[in-house]
Amino acid sequence: MDSIKILGIEFYAYHGVFEEEKINGQIFTIDCEFFLDTSMSGDDLEKTVNYGSVALDIANFAKENRYDLLESLANELSKHILTKYTLINRLILSIHKPNAPIQTKFDDVVLKIERKRVVGYLGIGSNLGDRMKNLEMVSEIIDESPYINLLTKSSVIETKPYGVEDQPNFLNAVLKIETIFTPYELLYFCKKIEKIAGRKATRRWGERSLDVDILMYGQEVVFTDTLIIPHAEMHIREFVLGPLAEIEPYLVHPIKKENVVEMLEKVKRG
Repeated sequence: MDSIKILGIEFYAYHGVFEEEKINGQIFTIDCEFFLDTSMSGDDLEKTVNYGSVALDIANFAKENRYDLLESLANELSKHILTKYTLINRLILSIHKPNAPIQTKFDDVVLKIERKRVVGYLGIGSNLGDRMKNLEMVSEIIDESPYINLLTKSSVIETKPYGVEDQPNFLNAVLKIETIFTPYELLYFCKKIEKIAGRKATRRWGERSLDVDILMYGQEVVFTDTLIIPHAEMHIREFVLGPLAEIEPYLVHPIKKENVVEMLEKVKRG
């Protein structure tokens, strides 16, 4: 992937925890590197990204907004740029704060982050209330967010409950999305949708108004106490693999190294 670097974007702003920083402000600089495919630009500015506009947008955003933390500035700025410039696939920002209030000699404070567009897959299911309405709600909320796009969705299927059988049948589907959320931001987004649908804590594998699971996030592997990607059981769940095979049959599992059709055939064979 091609990249463009803009180094040393300087501005005066009021980011900081201390009152003195909020009142007096200080000089900051930002280095930006963004990645895109320039092979089809054809010497036409409209088919690429105007780096002059990117530099100006970075400076204006950083001057017009105020944050206590550089982390907040970096995260919100990255969302602003990736949302506005849809040809940018990946973005690296380095924010320099050379006059930070540190009680020792130092040259600079630099926060560096990387953000990108990622294609992911969500498994959704419901067996309480208006099941179809609950599933449709997920697409509606995605459509309202500038940070995630619905690319396609599978047919809705009805399935018997998994793990705990004494409960109503589920409606299940899979959504293919593109997002600039990080994995944890996407997890928070999914949990927020479940809360809007009125989901309450029940027994494991029990009934729920809405379940929104991250199945895959690109080809990334995440394994922590709060998040596991790819979903730990997606490769053995027919109600996930069936809808997923409908929209992305040759998608390869990043750990199993098998595509969706192969995994589905294994499950069906038992």
